Amino acid sequence: MFLKFVSALLIVLLEVSAEQSSRALILAANDGNTTFFHYVSDGQLLQNPHIIAVAAFDNKVNTTGWSSLTVSTSSEFPDFLQAYWAGFLETNLTLSLTDAMWINTARDMCSKPLSESCKKLQKYLTENMVYMLEETYENSNHDPFWYQVGLQLWQIKGMLDAYNEKFISTSDKLNEGYLNEITDEVMGIYLLQINGDFGDLLSALSLPTLKYGVNELGHPYTMATSCSVLFKVVKNNVYMSHVTWTSYSMMLRVLKHYNFPWKVVNSTNSPKIPGYAITFSSYPTFTSSVDDFYVTSAKLVITETTNTVHTDKLWPIVRDGSRNSVFTFIRSMVASRLATTADEWISYFKRKNSGTYNNQWMVFDAKRWPADKGSLMIAEQLPGIVESLDVTNILKSQSYWASYNLPYIRDIYVMSGTEDMAKKYGPWFVHNMTARANIFRRDHHKVVDFPSMMKLMRYNDFTRDPLSLCPCKPPYTSSNAISSRHELNDPNGYYPVPSWAYRLAGEQTRKLWIYQ
Repeated sequence: MFLKFVSALLIVLLEVSAEQSSRALILAANDGNTTFFHYVSDGQLLQNPHIIAVAAFDNKVNTTGWSSLTVSTSSEFPDFLQAYWAGFLETNLTLSLTDAMWINTARDMCSKPLSESCKKLQKYLTENMVYMLEETYENSNHDPFWYQVGLQLWQIKGMLDAYNEKFISTSDKLNEGYLNEITDEVMGIYLLQINGDFGDLLSALSLPTLKYGVNELGHPYTMATSCSVLFKVVKNNVYMSHVTWTSYSMMLRVLKHYNFPWKVVNSTNSPKIPGYAITFSSYPTFTSSVDDFYVTSAKLVITETTNTVHTDKLWPIVRDGSRNSVFTFIRSMVASRLATTADEWISYFKRKNSGTYNNQWMVFDAKRWPADKGSLMIAEQLPGIVESLDVTNILKSQSYWASYNLPYIRDIYVMSGTEDMAKKYGPWFVHNMTARANIFRRDHHKVVDFPSMMKLMRYNDFTRDPLSLCPCKPPYTSSNAISSRHELNDPNGYYPVPSWAYRLAGEQTRKLWIYQ
């Protein structure tokens, strides 16, 4: 089993710092009553037994399109300290990229004084943060879900402090009261964390001045599809690839490896979490992937493509959920840390559904393959519901499973309003008839090895492929390809479906995982 990550395209939207490699760690010293923390740069004293956390960062964004980050913590220290200092080190080492990401994506959206729309957003985020903290404090001793939520919040708090150049030197300050300060920081770089959840949240809250955003021509980013996934069986080996489609403002990529030996619950007798080590594609100062693409030490591979909610009828569930839900970016990491099987992953993920970042999730359990059940499961989320299905038999019978931003499960297809879109716009909104379904069906047999898998996942011949045609002017769209290039669509063209139109977005990265 091995990983290969490939970057297809790089456009540097901001001038970032010169490429560099750097290491840092946090040391602890105890006088019997108080633990004192020390920041050590350049990775000296790596064998010191008092290391809480160590991080290594390699910035190759301007040559390969990727930077890489490894963060490890020591089980000799309380989990919350591991989490806090892991977050602190990550943001401290990636500060130039984090700042560029913040400027690219969120800094100017809610500048002070806050608009009424931003105040409405702030209220929701604050209420949600208070809710998560309350549940964490009450349930961490016996509920693995809430304990892991709390640790991720500690990690985020460390990131916020690093970004704000705040170093806590003694342990007596790192307590529940200190973590509660995060409720006053939800309009800062915390907004980076909710990047994936953001679009659905803005729709649910009916924030007209923030909703969707517009491109340079004033065209809204509504109904924008994102990502392609293929699982392909070749001689009983399983190839899996995820292609990220997103805005070109999101091109500061970080390949991350976390090694956090946290406990399952807050108890001295608790075992270590199954997913203590997670490798994933991500962005600077994001605690989750958002692509999403994860490989865990429990031998699970988790990925997704996003489904659009085409009806306003479901948004009241989200609006009323600030004190009864957890965002997808947290639930996906909690599930990845706690689960040992695909079914377990889904059971953790579906708890406290936020109804935001509504995706088709795919979880492959390499331990079970080639068993007829439990090797590949999908879960599809909408506000108020998460439905799952074992699709191992489909993967085995047709030798592939593909995902391309359309619900597969019938109830989700209907409830999301996608069926109504099919009635209005035709087969592009039908799961087995849309362009990418047809391309995968036609070409999946060409995959026989690593290069051919990569070739298929980067495929885009939209001006010549008849499967890329649409009732548009010109009569094709780069959206009808495995790897989109929306900026190549005609900015003055006619596209009845907004997802087919011109915008500064497209395929950025392809990740490939192979089980042998």
